[in-house]
Amino acid sequence: MADTLHLLDQALDLGHKELKLLLVGEVDEAFEAAEKRGHYTSQALETKASVSLNDVLSRIEKLKSLQGQLTTEAKKLHASLKADLGRTKKEHVRFKGYLGAAKGTPRMTNMFINKIG
Repeated sequence: MADTLHLLDQALDLGHKELKLLLVGEVDEAFEAAEKRGHYTSQALETKASVSLNDVLSRIEKLKSLQGQLTTEAKKLHASLKADLGRTKKEHVRFKGYLGAAKGTPRMTNMFINKIG
């Protein structure tokens, strides 16, 4: 009984740690915490020990709520990264436009210009 509840409590603790990591942008560490949290949750649900259903349900509800918060933060981070990539792409196009001027070469040549003179 204590094992199941202990594993669920560890999963909750890891979920809170994961949320903090997402808030500061530490995606790799948050990913590792999420994998551990999933492992602990699966392990807890596979145990055959007799447990108070109300205790397990309470912890699963907390995990569900925490998962909603994690998903919200991950979506915010994804939107931020997408916007950053869009800005970077626009900057790249803009800098590429300056390339011809920086080299001193004309952007367009006219083959009909008479060079006799």
